[in-house]
Amino acid sequence: MNSQKELKQAYQLVTQDLFARLVKAKNGETIYLGTRGSFGSLKKTESQTKCSLDGNTYAFYRLNFKPSRHLKSELNKALEKKYK
Repeated sequence: MNSQKELKQAYQLVTQDLFARLVKAKNGETIYLGTRGSFGSLKKTESQTKCSLDGNTYAFYRLNFKPSRHLKSELNKALEKKYK
């Protein structure tokens, strides 16, 4: 059985790895989550927007999450149970 300390360490390791992968990813790069994308993927894209208040243009990164088919199916099943 896993202790709370072990679970916390595992969570920190996973989040640190994801953070590093997102920072290193290039514009338009897809990062797969889980073994061979079993959870889904995140796509990092650079965008710009012009503020109508001050006229400045701001650049930012957008992260689009696309769940795997299996995850999407399980999430849909959870919604069906909740609303039936």
